[in-house]
Amino acid sequence: MSGSENQSRLKAWLQDKKQKYLSGWEREPTVILLGSAILLTVYRFISSRTFFRKHLAKYVAHLPLAGLYRHHYWFLTSLITLLLLPMLVVKFGVKGRLRDYGCRLSNGKLGWGFALGGWILMIPVLLLVVHLFPAFQAKYPLNKLAATSWKTLLLYELAYGAYLFAWEFFFRGFMLFGLEKRFGNYSILIQTIPFAVMHYSKPFPEAAGSIVAGLLLGAVAFETRSFIYGAAIHWLVAASMDIIAVMSR
Repeated sequence: MSGSENQSRLKAWLQDKKQKYLSGWEREPTVILLGSAILLTVYRFISSRTFFRKHLAKYVAHLPLAGLYRHHYWFLTSLITLLLLPMLVVKFGVKGRLRDYGCRLSNGKLGWGFALGGWILMIPVLLLVVHLFPAFQAKYPLNKLAATSWKTLLLYELAYGAYLFAWEFFFRGFMLFGLEKRFGNYSILIQTIPFAVMHYSKPFPEAAGSIVAGLLLGAVAFETRSFIYGAAIHWLVAASMDIIAVMSR
């Protein structure tokens, strides 16, 4: 077989595979799905406490409460990996508008009603969970040095809130609305999968509950066209868990 025949066969094979696997791909969902995989990988390594311990801990070892900085690093660098970078992907990768990705306060009556009402309803649930499952009391706050004083705990919770804001934008803004045009309501299910996986290190009741939470927060984001209300209840519940766990010791 001649070289030209081999080239022709290879060209035909490549054309067939291109038609089979790349035909019909739309720009927005393709960029969002690939971007999600890349950004979550970057987040997993760059924002991890392990990365901080290996590369940065020595620079703050002499500071008071040095053991607390690894969590502040994790929370605050999440603003880059889960908020700033996805926003840049929206702006330049799909040339979209941030308001179309949930960056707005619309349908506030439903949104704030869900956030504040849901938080109030969760308080007795958190009290019961901490009582029935000691693992929660041992788990939270994620950094025990945060409970050194109320001032330290407040600063910790504010950084935690920034992290959860970025977290909600990534799942209920970037992924949810970025995939909506192509997958419709299925985008709620799609973003729930990595959201649940990211809870693998939590106590089992919380890990299992993250599936329900992902679906519920996705539905609320759909109804309000905003991820911000989900970020609010996520932070209120998380901060309340920390406070209840500290006060229960």
